[in-house]
Amino acid sequence: MLNDKMKILILSPYDNAELRSHLEFKEYNRFVNFFIKKLGLEGKTSSFKDVAPWVGNLIAELEARPDVEIVSVAPHIKLRRKIESFKLGRTTYYYYSSDYSSALRLIKNYQLWKVFQNCGRLVRRIADEVKPDVIILFGTENPIISVPILKLTNYPVFCILQTVYNNPDRAKYSNPSKFKQLLELDILRHVSNYGAGKTHGDLIHKINPYVNVLKYSWPTMRFSDISEPEKRFDFVNFSFSMDSRKGDEDSIRALAIVKKTFPDVTLNITGGYSPDRKKYLEKIIDELELNENISFTPFFENHDDMLRHVMQSSFAVLPIKLDLVSTTVKEAMFYKMPVVTNATKGTPSLNKEKTCVLLAEIENVHSLAEKMLQVMQDPNLAELLKKNAHEFIVQQQEANGKKIDDLILVLNAICDNKNNQTPIPQELFI
Repeated sequence: MLNDKMKILILSPYDNAELRSHLEFKEYNRFVNFFIKKLGLEGKTSSFKDVAPWVGNLIAELEARPDVEIVSVAPHIKLRRKIESFKLGRTTYYYYSSDYSSALRLIKNYQLWKVFQNCGRLVRRIADEVKPDVIILFGTENPIISVPILKLTNYPVFCILQTVYNNPDRAKYSNPSKFKQLLELDILRHVSNYGAGKTHGDLIHKINPYVNVLKYSWPTMRFSDISEPEKRFDFVNFSFSMDSRKGDEDSIRALAIVKKTFPDVTLNITGGYSPDRKKYLEKIIDELELNENISFTPFFENHDDMLRHVMQSSFAVLPIKLDLVSTTVKEAMFYKMPVVTNATKGTPSLNKEKTCVLLAEIENVHSLAEKMLQVMQDPNLAELLKKNAHEFIVQQQEANGKKIDDLILVLNAICDNKNNQTPIPQELFI
């Protein structure tokens, strides 16, 4: 490590409006887009959305340390050049063009797709230029981000798990992509070190018992200071990408039960949707006679704009099914919105010391509706949830320094293991 500074390359989808202002973009060919849509794929537009703010939060926490140097690497469509870079704060940002690899969505065979995609070559070019001491990969499930790691095996790698795509429970709540499952299995054969809690650690050990599952705790987001707006809706369910795993249908069916007590109750659903999924939900809404009670809002390009919109709801109903504790739950807690969510393997920990959220049974819409009615009918409970939840998030934010210290210990151990074959200390394993 040069000058005793650890150079960390972070490979993730991280993107926001401020970062995009440093990039040069090209216009899409309408003729090409026409054929993309004819093939049943989503055409490219001139608008972008903020992605993975939790990675930006990690970068901000790392920037506070004088002993690290950070390089952020992410894909982007419509770049004028194959690779663009700039420096902002203490971090150097690289973006690589993902247009070509995105077009390869037409190839359904994983092994064939892997041969033709070029993201791995672009990321390897960046890595060989910056020469990081260690690479952090965020997640295994995004092909454009995770497949490059297969070409970077000469560097120490730490993969921070966001989910486990081969989780058997996934098939209960969605139609998992065989392509992504094969990609994850490929990565589990090539990458040795993973950051996860016990739940995800146990899942990947069933797939590959020889990988190292090391302690990692996400630094809690430091959210923007947003003034509370006037309330327009009773409930909101929101996510970057909405589907059954986020409980969109459950929140709709639960609202039909709540409506029997509160005929004018409203639910706003904010997030991106596939046309087929939205049509399916609109059919349910029509059958349940909820057209006057439910509205849809597309996901916002700017994350803070989305939060300002979400805060126009009095309560958050977030019946997640696979996430341990989703960022959306934490956002609602910080912004003092009483939260109704599901009892996943992670959410009960939010109530360990005091009640911060109300927990419903997964896929039990009657249980979900019961909790929704509780926050509507009991103002004292709603106020208690607001207070407790906000205090919980603030306490978690105050612990971020310790979490970063622990991360640096893990990264140093991974480097020492890769470079000197020094065993990773046992206390760093989960």
